[in-house]
Amino acid sequence: MTNPAYQTSYLRVGETPVGTERGVLYCDPLTSLVAYPSFEQYLIQMLPALAADEMHIAIGDVDGLREYVMERRAVDPYSFGHLAGNACMRTIGALTSEWAALELKDVDFHICGTFGGDEVIVAAAGLSHDAFLQKIHSLCHDLKVSSPRPCSFALATLERCTLEPQHARSAYRILVSAVDARLFSMKEGARLAGAHLEGAVADLGTVSLGEAPGQNGIEHPTKIGGGW
Repeated sequence: MTNPAYQTSYLRVGETPVGTERGVLYCDPLTSLVAYPSFEQYLIQMLPALAADEMHIAIGDVDGLREYVMERRAVDPYSFGHLAGNACMRTIGALTSEWAALELKDVDFHICGTFGGDEVIVAAAGLSHDAFLQKIHSLCHDLKVSSPRPCSFALATLERCTLEPQHARSAYRILVSAVDARLFSMKEGARLAGAHLEGAVADLGTVSLGEAPGQNGIEHPTKIGGGW
């Protein structure tokens, strides 16, 4: 069961907030995953506590979505472009939520969000890097089998460290940008080869924040394990 210290509440489309609780996370109305501003703010807030454990982030991007939404009309004349894309993302959001409810129910912390486009972001703590990697492979399989298009992911684990609250935002940006860069690189490599990915997973291993010169500074990350 999720650690009670990390529990929060979610506000989905059509629901009314109760009071002015700061712990409410607003959900994207299309996918029902946590909307990016709430995802970012909450994870930065929690990062000093999570950094003492292995904290993992995976970012996924839908494979071949542009081609899919262009070709969808051949199957359904009233499904094209944004209509087809929205239907695809609605399915991916639902499948991700179902996967998380099953696969992450016993970890200390987890949250699934979206940047607001064709992405999925998963953060979790309370399990090993290898266990998280296997669960992301499981999510990839579920999406490949049951959604209109698969997703490819890049993931990394933040090395255990003591993180002061004033450095949480910088640490978050370092970790997310490292994972995003690997995902973009993987996608671009496939594009240049004249293809697109079909549910690939890239593992960066462990990312260390390091110590920049000066008091409690943070520099660019060092990759400890996995492969770029």
